[in-house]
Amino acid sequence: MLKLLIYSAFITIVAPTISVFAETNTIPTYKAVYDIRYKGKLVGESEITLVGGQTHDSYIYASKSNTKGLLRLIAPKELLEKSEFSYNNNLIKPMRYALENNSRLGDDSYSVDFNWEKKIAITTVGNQATESMLVPGTLDRGTLQVAVMLEMQKSAPLTHTIRDDDGIRTYDYSSSGQETIETPLGLIQAEKLIRQREGHSRQTIFWLAKDFQYLPVRMEQLRNNESGAVLEIRSIEWLTPKE
Repeated sequence: MLKLLIYSAFITIVAPTISVFAETNTIPTYKAVYDIRYKGKLVGESEITLVGGQTHDSYIYASKSNTKGLLRLIAPKELLEKSEFSYNNNLIKPMRYALENNSRLGDDSYSVDFNWEKKIAITTVGNQATESMLVPGTLDRGTLQVAVMLEMQKSAPLTHTIRDDDGIRTYDYSSSGQETIETPLGLIQAEKLIRQREGHSRQTIFWLAKDFQYLPVRMEQLRNNESGAVLEIRSIEWLTPKE
């Protein structure tokens, strides 16, 4: 369950364009640290960063997660995600996504390269690479979270399509109103968003704070209405000024 939350929580309208619309043509960059809890116990931490890339319109979204205690026996290595993308004219285009996840339960590492000129995605698992058609509007797990943050500036997202090692996945989102939640940073007013994957009983609940540019301040995964792992924000550092 912990692996599922770390692996999928930071993951979103199947749009006619490769797009998310925002008021400006830049994205605030940041570093956020989350505590990971399972059944109330602290079992790890996750660090999320969004920084600028080598060009003025490129960005890198990355996450690094570590386990603590007995879970470290199962997952002794860091779980690393990295998403490189461009953001120009209010449009997000993923360029490359990579996941490194080596645990004692197996290796789930893979990468996806997006070639928008040829309209193909190349997914590499181990030594095997597979090409598939790239549909406009497709995101990866990293750009998915950025897309949700930007869309929430105007309205709640409805449905998003991502590409991962299993192909295309579709996630439906629904708004559940506002809540004031208690966090290590104090009381935070947040929009509650529920994400449901098609054909699955698992749900992920996000609490997104307007004062934090709709960054998730808490995430919780439910399976058959039973709570699993919870990620809760511990600290946030804005690397560029917020709008």
